[in-house]
This record gives sequence, structure tokens and C-alpha cells, in this order.
Amino acid sequence: MEFALEQAIERLPAYEPKRAETEQTLRNLRAGAAGERKVAEAIQSVAWPAHAVLLRNISLSLFGGSRFQMDLAFLSNSGILLLECKQIGGRLRFHSGPAELRKVDEEGRILAVYDCPVAQMQDQRQNLLQWLTMAGFRSPVYGVVVFANNPIIEEIKSGMPVFKLRETRNLIRHHIGQQPMINDRELNQIADAMISHSIPYLPFPLKIKDFIITPICFDCSSSLKRHSERSWKCIRCGRIEYKPYILTLLAWFLLLRNTITSAEIMRLFGLKTHKAARSVAEGLPLKKVGAGKASAYAADYKKLVSTSIVLDAVQTWLEHNRQTKDQYGSLKDHQPAAKDH
Repeated sequence: MEFALEQAIERLPAYEPKRAETEQTLRNLRAGAAGERKVAEAIQSVAWPAHAVLLRNISLSLFGGSRFQMDLAFLSNSGILLLECKQIGGRLRFHSGPAELRKVDEEGRILAVYDCPVAQMQDQRQNLLQWLTMAGFRSPVYGVVVFANNPIIEEIKSGMPVFKLRETRNLIRHHIGQQPMINDRELNQIADAMISHSIPYLPFPLKIKDFIITPICFDCSSSLKRHSERSWKCIRCGRIEYKPYILTLLAWFLLLRNTITSAEIMRLFGLKTHKAARSVAEGLPLKKVGAGKASAYAADYKKLVSTSIVLDAVQTWLEHNRQTKDQYGSLKDHQPAAKDH
């Protein structure tokens, strides 16, 4: 998801309103992931019993196809402890009727309003209890909210399960010190079932329109132009690319739609034959549909996210993009202004 949002941002024109919204979504995603990492690291610094398990980002299904996702689930003989992680700084105030979390300034003026994390956690707890019953398991389920960056919380009602990051270790120690409620075999069975039934959240394609449908530079995200039979050259920084196929096709499937025709591959990369287009498509785990010139290639997103060539390409892009962003800036720095478009 991080890669998809970065690709959207780099390919959307600076004057496109969707760009700002996408940038905010990416910031929220990264903040949430950073918060989860901090809490997970705190948990992992505690000595666990031999059969305890920490599960991250488990997504399970209930009746009717509804799904719920848990940030962190710590399983021990004492039961299951759900940890809803939040990375929200500043001065916070819990409000009831409606249940929400408010970010305020020192004078009490509301700066932002969020869904109540305690209500979110309680809903997840009930969902997990229902799922356990459906799966034939019995285990107590507890839930807490952990703020990963230790904000100022004006007031917490007595008994409200809200904690700061620095309290996480004692929280885990207290949990594993409670009376055992499930044995080791049951604990392992529940953990294995949660992992095997977890369904990754893949909301693709994002169907973001108006992005630049061309290969882009690995360094500065400017468009690449065909330089020779086997290479492309960046119009801005001059970098030479030899195989922009995988990243460009991934952007297509993640942002636009889940199919691409041979003719579209030919236009996208300036290829002259359907044979050449087929060779490019075979670089990804795609399913061919149709035949001849009418053939197309369909993406199976579950296969995409579990294929090593895709994972390596995505990881390399993310790491390289972070390193070069300060040097070259973003694509928005060299897009024409709206009035010049």
C-alpha cells in the first residue's frame, strides 16, 4: 500500500486535488505503521513464556463476508490481549456522546477529531470473540489502547483501558502473570488458525485517475523517454534505465485497473510487436486472458504480494526513493502549473 500511494503521488500532477488527499493518506499509513512498530518492539523486549505469540496485522472474516483487522494480538496462556495502537501527538481529550477522541490546544479549542480508539478496540474484541466461537475455540479476550508517542491525555476515566508506550512492558508482564486459561496446545492451535485464516487487505486497484501513465525515473520520478532499443533516459536528471517494466506495470495494476492488453503494453513501452509485449508481461505473475491481438493480462493481487520479484522491486523502490527524495525532490517540484497545463 505504501508503494502504491507513493506511485500515485509521484505520478499525479501537482495541480490535481487528489494528490493532497493521497499524500495525507500516505502520512497516516506511515504514522500508524510506526506506532505499531514501537509497541511491538516494547512487547518483544519483555521475557515471554515459551508458547506466547505476538501476531501483527491479522485480518479475519465473519459471517456475511464482513472483515475486521487487529493491529497487534498477544497470545499467552492467560488469553488473548488485543492492542490498538495509535500514533497521535499533542493534547488529547476523550469525549462521549458521540464517542470520539479530540485533539485540542492549550485553550481547549478543537484541532482535530478522531474515531474513539476505545470503541474501535471494543468492537475488535467482540469480533474476535465471535470468530473464536465460529472456529470452535474458547479463550478470554482482553483489549487495550496504546498511544505510541506518549501524548498529553487530559483525563482518562477510571477503568478505561488506555495506556502510553512507556507502560506497555508492565502491561504485558501483568497479562502473562494472570491465571492460565488455555493450555499450550490450545494456544498454538488458536495462533495457527488466526494466521492461516488471515486475509491480507488488498484494496486494489485504487482507481486513481489522471496519473502519468509512462515509465518514470528511479531517481527523480520524471518521465523516461526511449533512448535506444534497450534503454530509456530521464528527461530531467539524465539517468539511464534499462528495465522499467516491473515498476510501471505494478503502478498500472495498483492504481488503474487489474488488466492490461498487449496493445497497451506496446504503447506504454514503445514496443513494436505483441511478442515483445508478451515477454514484458511474463515478468510478473499475470494470467493471460483471450488470444492473439485481443489478448490481455490480469493481475492476481494475492500472487503479486507474495512473489519475490515484486517484493524485491517494491522494497528497492521504497528504500531508494527515501534516499533520493532530498536530492531531487518530488515529481510535484517539476510539474507545470495548472495555468500552464
